[in-house]
Amino acid sequence: MNISTRFRLLVLLLALPLMVFAEQAVQHTLVFRSGRVVTGEIVLRNDDVVIIKDGYGTRFQFPMSDIVEITELKEEEPDQTPKDDSQSRSVTNVKRTSLGVRVAGGVACLDGSVTDVGKATLGGAIAADFRLGANNLGGKHIFLGGQVGYRALMAEGKTLSIIPVDAVMELPVITGAHAPMIGVNIGYGIGVGGIHGGVNAGLTLAYRYHFSRTGSLHIGVEAEVQQLAAASHTIGVPDESLQSFLSTGRRTAVMGLLTFGVLF
Repeated sequence: MNISTRFRLLVLLLALPLMVFAEQAVQHTLVFRSGRVVTGEIVLRNDDVVIIKDGYGTRFQFPMSDIVEITELKEEEPDQTPKDDSQSRSVTNVKRTSLGVRVAGGVACLDGSVTDVGKATLGGAIAADFRLGANNLGGKHIFLGGQVGYRALMAEGKTLSIIPVDAVMELPVITGAHAPMIGVNIGYGIGVGGIHGGVNAGLTLAYRYHFSRTGSLHIGVEAEVQQLAAASHTIGVPDESLQSFLSTGRRTAVMGLLTFGVLF
């Protein structure tokens, strides 16, 4: 082996680690519709899927339809790679404060009336709520917060108005940007216009669709129970004395609602 060949071999051996490091230094950031962010090296990308490798060599596959942005990053200082290695392995999920608006309509059933306790009454119901709380808890799209709203129960030729103040939790059934979810709320309904309110509780089954990194649409069904107490009424007794007395009736309203909500 002559001197020229030895020199070329030495240059190749010195350049090879630099070439490998330059290739490893390229990092990519994937931003999902749900707000999720993943950092690593892309090893395969086509129109359907993207496969990314983290700092430990573990590979993850994601559908391209769930990704809204891919950014390529290059690390300038090699000695910072170990510090950023944990970040390349982790998945960044931002917990944020979200504001939501929800409207609903459906039917209501009131068990009994002031004058006839054994009688059930059917009617219509409309609802609206404003929600505020922490969204994406634990990186799992869990919502925990509160809501204040309005309920109008249209039955017996009149409208019973309620202002509910509730605690709310929503949980996704499966992981994904678009997924079914279950929600629960419990609180107290304040009666309006001569109606005394009471405790209420609701259960919601809905489907969530993320139209942006921070916004989502919810459509579903809800079953809600609201305790009510009618104000005192004067009831005449059909006898010779024509006496009258006051009566306060405790009632329960059960509502079945079709819901539509937006969360930002």
